[in-house]
Amino acid sequence: MNTDRSGPLRHARRLDSDHKHKLVLAAVDAAHEQRRLPSIAGIARAAGVSRKFIYDHPDLTAAIELKAAQASERQADDMIATARVTGASLRADLENLRAHNHRLTKQLRALENRLSQTEGARLLADNILPDNALAELADQQLARRNAELDQQLFETRERLRRTVEELEAARAINRELMQHANRPAPKP
Repeated sequence: MNTDRSGPLRHARRLDSDHKHKLVLAAVDAAHEQRRLPSIAGIARAAGVSRKFIYDHPDLTAAIELKAAQASERQADDMIATARVTGASLRADLENLRAHNHRLTKQLRALENRLSQTEGARLLADNILPDNALAELADQQLARRNAELDQQLFETRERLRRTVEELEAARAINRELMQHANRPAPKP
């Protein structure tokens, strides 16, 4: 009589292997849902199995590599989208600031002219100014206005320089992201 007692043991090992297989697939899905880049070591740790178990099952290894490739692609797409939004928002902010600066400059000029005319008329009406003092006052006002315009020009150039530097930095980031996005996907 030949009795094979290994049947129940094989069945138990098969059930254990199936259970571990399901745990690994669940860990892969969880890593994908949490937007983490899955690795074989990380998945083995999360599923409570050995890395050897995963390597012994090519279907599990392929599933992990596929999810890793999808996660890498998703991260690259997210970074590219963020860079596009950032670049577009920087350009919009720059244009808004330029328009605001232009409006303020025009308003300042109008107020300075109005103040100059009002003050000049008051001085003439009060007979405070001698005849040649009016010309000197005009020269002083022109010199002061010239100094103010020089200062505004300097400040505007500085803002432009900083903005160009920021734009170049954004372009560099965009180039890096595009290079990352255009790299070939890892082969499974």
